[in-house]
Amino acid sequence: MDFILLIKAIVSLLFVLGLLFLTLWAIKYIELHSASSRFFKKINGKKRLEIVEIKRIDARNALVLVRRDNQEHLLLIGPSSQIIETNIPAQEQNNEGQNHDKED
Repeated sequence: MDFILLIKAIVSLLFVLGLLFLTLWAIKYIELHSASSRFFKKINGKKRLEIVEIKRIDARNALVLVRRDNQEHLLLIGPSSQIIETNIPAQEQNNEGQNHDKED
Protein backbone atom coordinates (compact mmCIF):
# COMPACT_ATOMS: atom_id res chain seq x y z
CA MET A 1 0.00 0.00 0.00
CA ASP A 2 2.78 2.43 0.92
CA PHE A 3 4.70 1.51 -2.20
CA ILE A 4 1.77 2.52 -4.45
CA LEU A 5 1.43 5.85 -2.59
CA LEU A 6 5.15 6.55 -3.09
CA ILE A 7 4.90 5.84 -6.83
CA LYS A 8 1.85 8.12 -7.13
CA ALA A 9 3.76 10.92 -5.34
CA ILE A 10 6.80 10.56 -7.60
CA VAL A 11 4.66 10.50 -10.77
CA SER A 12 2.72 13.56 -9.56
CA LEU A 13 5.97 15.40 -8.83
CA LEU A 14 7.36 14.58 -12.28
CA PHE A 15 4.11 15.72 -13.90
CA VAL A 16 4.18 19.08 -12.07
CA LEU A 17 7.87 19.62 -12.90
CA GLY A 18 7.15 18.79 -16.54
CA LEU A 19 4.34 21.35 -16.64
CA LEU A 20 6.65 23.94 -15.07
CA PHE A 21 9.39 23.35 -17.64
CA LEU A 22 6.84 23.38 -20.47
CA THR A 23 5.48 26.73 -19.27
CA LEU A 24 8.96 28.25 -18.97
CA TRP A 25 9.89 27.03 -22.44
CA ALA A 26 6.68 28.52 -23.90
CA ILE A 27 7.35 31.90 -22.26
CA LYS A 28 10.91 31.93 -23.59
CA TYR A 29 9.74 30.97 -27.08
CA ILE A 30 7.10 33.69 -27.12
CA GLU A 31 9.61 36.33 -25.93
CA LEU A 32 12.15 35.40 -28.60
CA HIS A 33 9.68 35.28 -31.49
CA SER A 34 7.32 38.11 -30.65
CA ALA A 35 6.98 41.33 -32.63
CA SER A 36 8.05 43.52 -29.72
CA SER A 37 11.29 41.56 -29.39
CA ARG A 38 12.17 42.25 -33.03
CA PHE A 39 11.29 45.93 -32.55
CA PHE A 40 13.61 46.33 -29.57
CA LYS A 41 16.46 44.53 -31.35
CA LYS A 42 16.33 47.14 -34.12
CA ILE A 43 16.41 50.00 -31.62
CA ASN A 44 19.28 48.51 -29.64
CA GLY A 45 21.41 48.10 -32.78
CA LYS A 46 22.69 51.68 -32.79
CA LYS A 47 23.70 53.14 -29.44
CA ARG A 48 23.96 56.91 -29.24
CA LEU A 49 24.96 57.24 -25.59
CA GLU A 50 27.99 55.82 -23.79
CA ILE A 51 29.92 56.50 -20.62
CA VAL A 52 33.51 57.25 -21.57
CA GLU A 53 35.08 57.66 -18.14
CA ILE A 54 34.15 57.91 -14.46
CA LYS A 55 36.45 59.60 -11.96
CA ARG A 56 35.62 59.50 -8.24
CA ILE A 57 36.30 62.80 -6.47
CA ASP A 58 35.29 61.76 -2.97
CA ALA A 59 32.79 59.43 -1.28
CA ARG A 60 29.76 61.39 -2.51
CA ASN A 61 30.83 62.98 -5.82
CA ALA A 62 32.07 61.72 -9.17
CA LEU A 63 32.91 63.23 -12.53
CA VAL A 64 31.35 61.37 -15.46
CA LEU A 65 32.32 61.92 -19.09
CA VAL A 66 29.39 60.97 -21.35
CA ARG A 67 29.52 60.75 -25.18
CA ARG A 68 26.41 61.46 -27.24
CA ASP A 69 26.49 61.80 -31.04
CA ASN A 70 30.21 62.76 -31.24
CA GLN A 71 29.80 65.29 -28.44
CA GLU A 72 31.06 64.76 -24.91
CA HIS A 73 29.51 66.15 -21.76
CA LEU A 74 31.19 66.36 -18.34
CA LEU A 75 28.79 65.78 -15.46
CA LEU A 76 29.32 66.19 -11.73
CA ILE A 77 27.25 63.46 -10.09
CA GLY A 78 26.48 63.76 -6.39
CA PRO A 79 23.92 65.21 -3.99
CA SER A 80 23.58 68.28 -6.22
CA SER A 81 24.28 67.00 -9.76
CA GLN A 82 25.47 69.58 -12.28
CA ILE A 83 26.57 69.76 -15.89
CA ILE A 84 30.13 71.09 -15.83
CA GLU A 85 30.98 71.22 -19.54
CA THR A 86 28.90 70.53 -22.64
CA ASN A 87 29.56 70.10 -26.35
CA ILE A 88 33.15 68.93 -26.03
CA PRO A 89 34.22 67.48 -29.42
CA ALA A 90 34.70 63.72 -29.04
CA GLN A 91 38.18 62.29 -29.46
CA GLU A 92 38.76 59.16 -31.52
CA GLN A 93 39.57 56.03 -29.52
CA ASN A 94 42.39 53.63 -30.32
CA ASN A 95 42.04 49.82 -30.40
CA GLU A 96 42.27 49.46 -26.61
CA GLY A 97 39.27 51.74 -26.10
CA GLN A 98 41.24 54.36 -24.16
CA ASN A 99 42.48 57.77 -25.23
CA HIS A 100 46.26 58.19 -25.17
CA ASP A 101 48.35 61.24 -26.01
CA LYS A 102 51.42 60.80 -28.21
CA GLU A 103 54.69 61.77 -26.61
CA ASP A 104 57.46 63.31 -28.70
